[in-house]
Amino acid sequence: MLSLNKRDMKRTSLMLWAMAMLLLLPIGIGGVSIAHADAKPSIEMKSEVGYGGKMKNGTWNPLKFTLTSNQDLSGDIVFQVLQSQFGNSPASYVQHVELPKGTAKEIIMAVPGQQYNKNNNAVLFYEGSVEKGKLVNLSSGTSYINASTYISTNVGILSDDPDAMNFLAILQSGGSNMNVLHMKQNDIPTDPMLLDGLDILVFNRFATDTLSSDQVKAIEQWVKTGGELILGGGAAYPKTAAPFAEISPVEYKGTFSVTSLPELEKLGAYKQGSAKGAAKLNLGGEVTLSDAVPVKDAKLLYTTGGKPLFASRQVESGKVLYVAYDVAMEPVASWAGNPSVWSALLGSNLQTNNMNVMRGNINPLMNLNYILNFFPSLKMPSFQVLAWLIVIYAIVVAPLLYLLLKKVDKREWAWWIIPLIAVIASGTVYMIGASDKTKELAHTLNVVELDGSGQGKVKSATAFFSPGSGNYHLELPVNSYVTIQRDGSSFSDSQDSRNLIEVSSKDTGVELLDMPQWSLAKLWVEQRAKNEGLGEFGVSLFINNKGAIDGKVVNNTSKNVAHAGLVVGGKLYPLGDLEKGKSISLASVNNAQAVRTGGLSYAMFQGYSTGGKDPYNRERGMLDNYIQASSWSSQDAFIVAFSKDKLFNYRNDGKEIESDQLNLWIQPVDISWAQNGKVNIPFGFVNPIVNQIASSGWYDNPNGPSHLEPGYITFDYDVPDLKRMTSGTLKLQSKNPGKQTEYYIFDYKKQDWELLKWDASKQWSAANPNGQYASQGRIRFKLVAKEATELMLPEIAVEGAAKP
Repeated sequence: MLSLNKRDMKRTSLMLWAMAMLLLLPIGIGGVSIAHADAKPSIEMKSEVGYGGKMKNGTWNPLKFTLTSNQDLSGDIVFQVLQSQFGNSPASYVQHVELPKGTAKEIIMAVPGQQYNKNNNAVLFYEGSVEKGKLVNLSSGTSYINASTYISTNVGILSDDPDAMNFLAILQSGGSNMNVLHMKQNDIPTDPMLLDGLDILVFNRFATDTLSSDQVKAIEQWVKTGGELILGGGAAYPKTAAPFAEISPVEYKGTFSVTSLPELEKLGAYKQGSAKGAAKLNLGGEVTLSDAVPVKDAKLLYTTGGKPLFASRQVESGKVLYVAYDVAMEPVASWAGNPSVWSALLGSNLQTNNMNVMRGNINPLMNLNYILNFFPSLKMPSFQVLAWLIVIYAIVVAPLLYLLLKKVDKREWAWWIIPLIAVIASGTVYMIGASDKTKELAHTLNVVELDGSGQGKVKSATAFFSPGSGNYHLELPVNSYVTIQRDGSSFSDSQDSRNLIEVSSKDTGVELLDMPQWSLAKLWVEQRAKNEGLGEFGVSLFINNKGAIDGKVVNNTSKNVAHAGLVVGGKLYPLGDLEKGKSISLASVNNAQAVRTGGLSYAMFQGYSTGGKDPYNRERGMLDNYIQASSWSSQDAFIVAFSKDKLFNYRNDGKEIESDQLNLWIQPVDISWAQNGKVNIPFGFVNPIVNQIASSGWYDNPNGPSHLEPGYITFDYDVPDLKRMTSGTLKLQSKNPGKQTEYYIFDYKKQDWELLKWDASKQWSAANPNGQYASQGRIRFKLVAKEATELMLPEIAVEGAAKP
């Protein structure tokens, strides 16, 4: 009995333990569940778009995220562009990031500039990776960005004066106004592409020793790839310009003082409305300027007291401007002539931006879209071969097969022999058509823009061909920034798929997911990386005694080129094929072709395209769709040439892709107008620079009639060689000056605008123009339109004596 009770007690004990465990189990599970909920990752996010919440259209702009995670987290921040205003496919820009718990971390990526709202973009974070990771919740911040766009000339200002250069905002330049952006040291990135949305960067009375070496390198590289840097002077010049000594136009020597700046007054001369003459500049006492001497390759623009007032220096594709005075200094800063001064100094930059606005700020590379379809390695099957196959099939299936089966008395076999022959014939046709579509291929169009000093910048548009459906991983050179267009094919129901782009320190990776068979992915690739040593075209040009262009062109590039040509004075001078080191004299070129109306490809290849059989379809397309749609069309003179060397290569999963490449080489050319004691500039050789636009509409067409709405524009002809002119004649002519228009030329002696009385039937001329109309090598005009009109800006010609 006792033993039974003990057994019952044991059973009871076991039951109690079991009940206790059951009671504790939910608590344990609940506890684990609650702990898991607390541990679920989440991120607080803040975003900062472009420059003060705005982006420059058609350029790459910074997008800064500040991320704070509730736990240690590794993953990918993803910015998805769902709709592109430029017709590109949806793309995800990816950056991997490590987030320590509770620590805010800043991530900056370059994204295409366009207007963004909640309907066309998304911001996501994936734990681990975007391909395989889980989406992490954002506990604060929005999952998209809002951004409006600028269509202006963006000027970044770094100065201890918060009002420095604010006067630029009132500078009238048509559709592309000046947008002044006051920046701080931490706004300067270490990646030059993040400065792509800026046109001009000004340092004035700023402690540049606060910049890191990587920030300085980014600025220098931005300049070398097309940016314009302005260094303000005065007593603070040494602390402002010290890190940029290698690219500065001057070598600093000290300071000096002045009580007046008559040269600046002349440059600031203007007349607007009822205002008369120049704007008087009263300094009110002594002003300190920086004293400097120009470096070897600098251009001295204006002087005061024999010392540089303004000097510039071409640094590869960009420019550095030196100003001897403090640009924030009063009374100069608020002087009424300041906008006129800076419209002259920044004229070419303003004109380029105005032209970009007129073209919709579209990257001219995008115009090469359809040319990428002309894959040299992908050919249509021979029509003759296919025709013979059809004939043979018809003969075999019809009379021949019938006679053969009749002879052997097996006509009932026709039910399986005919389908078999059809399958074999279909397979043969497919194999013929697919014979060159069995591997990954690339077709790349490169634009090589040389600066004339041995360096070059390569821009690329490339099409990747997928032989089969699936995912492809492309590896592009480091510092490549990419937008993508996906094309389908006639054999697949192709829709825009996912495109992942990740810029890293090793390369730029592009994931093309769900590519259909036999389809194309077109990539537009831009870089602001170090320019390549591609060489230059050695060019020495002058006007001979007969008034014709003369001189020599030498191919000092790293490649042999074909179909080279010199474009100058509205004509194309064909130079033919130029091997490395080969030269050609222009005296031997007798077949110059007119290109004033924009027919560059017509002149280069002797006629219009003949369609699919034209061997120069791609070359024509690059000339007409890149040069004519970019600022090159307004250059006074440039060299063009072609080659088929491989300049831009990329890989697919580590393997080199077979690539067809065509390269367009372009280089600006300077002409020496003063030779042997004479100045000789024929009509049509110097293009005007439009720098101020006070009109609701100005459409500048370098190759034909321009359009001006009521209002006025000012434009300059810059010819530094005119400073050496001692006597001679200035002439002006226009085939179409417009209806209800008035033209004025600025008289530097009277400090006032002078009305020109002339028309299309006769030329205007003035004797000994140097001191009166061509001060400091600049001739300035104003055009007033009383009604909307079509017109062509006048051409100038100068002939006279010059100092040796």
